[in-house]
Amino acid sequence: MAPPASPGPGAEEPASPRQRLLLAALRLFSEQGYAKTSIRAIAAAAQANVAAVSYYFGDKASLYSAVFTEPTWDHASLRSAFAQPGITMEEALRRYFHAALAPLAHGELARQSVRLHIREMLEPTGQWERALDQDVRQPHDALVRLLCRHMGIATADLAVHRLALTLSSMAFQLWGHRDDIDALKPELLATAEAVELWADRMVDYALAMIAAEKAWRQAAAAPAAQAPAAPRSPARRNTPKP
Repeated sequence: MAPPASPGPGAEEPASPRQRLLLAALRLFSEQGYAKTSIRAIAAAAQANVAAVSYYFGDKASLYSAVFTEPTWDHASLRSAFAQPGITMEEALRRYFHAALAPLAHGELARQSVRLHIREMLEPTGQWERALDQDVRQPHDALVRLLCRHMGIATADLAVHRLALTLSSMAFQLWGHRDDIDALKPELLATAEAVELWADRMVDYALAMIAAEKAWRQAAAAPAAQAPAAPRSPARRNTPKP
């Protein structure tokens, strides 16, 4: 019997059993939620054996956790973008926004990922709490440290945290408004090139916001530095009494 023909130039490689399980789980979890989705249904949709779930992921909960980081999100790049020693602010922002927005070019996979996260908010399983430190707090703290270094701030205050959250939320706000964008201007996210251009623009927007925050801080500090010293009381003279 002849071996199967290899895919021709430009053809996509066939998905592995693990990848098929991930894609099937993402679709079913996003449509039905965690509780209503069975391992058997996922295996059937992936055209895989039920035992394959245990082999690749261990159990249903571990598969559900994997679906939050695969196959759309590159969490490793998001976590490391701001933490690399000596990286410039512009390069860190470029890495972050491109990693955060790249999955939007995946079309239906991106929509399923958004639906999955919304379902987790409405029907919480504890997944968000489990991922909070690694996927939210660590990147945020790294960005805060980078902002302090960039702006010459010794200790982060609430304004720095506000700026960091504003910068990171730009990317994820775009995820939440994907359907609105498709209805208004679908060409803005229609291709990988369009998504990359949006990421580049976000870098420029972010740098402008950082410059504005730095200017506000300098303006607030200037009056205190330039204020004239309070007049001192004249020295009392020891004049003889008449």
